[in-house]
Amino acid sequence: MIRRKREAISVRNRWLAGPQAALARALDSPAARAALFPRADKMIELLQLDSARTYLDVSLGGGAFAELLAARAGSPARPVALDLSASSDAVDLVAWPEQLPFRDQSFDAVTVLHVIRALDDDAVHGFAEELSRILAPGGAGLFVEFAPVRSARLNDLHRRVVSGGCAQVDLRGWGRLAALLTECGFDAIDLVELGPFALPPIPRVSVLVRRRP
Repeated sequence: MIRRKREAISVRNRWLAGPQAALARALDSPAARAALFPRADKMIELLQLDSARTYLDVSLGGGAFAELLAARAGSPARPVALDLSASSDAVDLVAWPEQLPFRDQSFDAVTVLHVIRALDDDAVHGFAEELSRILAPGGAGLFVEFAPVRSARLNDLHRRVVSGGCAQVDLRGWGRLAALLTECGFDAIDLVELGPFALPPIPRVSVLVRRRP
């Protein structure tokens, strides 16, 4: 785990500090994030964010969009923004997803938006176990990620398009994601629809995980 963790963080830091830093900042801006996730009202509904008392956003790029989402929901919770590495955008803390520094049942709502493509299967499963641990009774977490298509050539192109700041890119569909999230302690794992997406025009898979009240 230590080697892949260091590699992921190193590549992310180079992306944020290298010659393409201006592009990285633009892609992480609230306006760009809003274009990536145009169905904000549906996300709020799925997470019941309007009534969530605590909200965690795990991202690659800071919590600016989570702030917008919470404000739109009228949520009483200020999002806690967690990133894998230091970001040009404001984050509250940096941590590895398999080792979340929070108490059990700490959060009512969690968003994981375009993160897990940068993680291998073991890290995704470990992250899911941690997410299950920190979700409060009645809480929900929403995963959104780029998904594969039938064409191997298109998948190769899509990986290149979304590879910025990632040591690896793994495009997973519903079946693989459901398998990785199973037996992690969730009471429900559901495929949800958040399309269409504006930019980039690559299919997404969206999964809602929940704990019973």
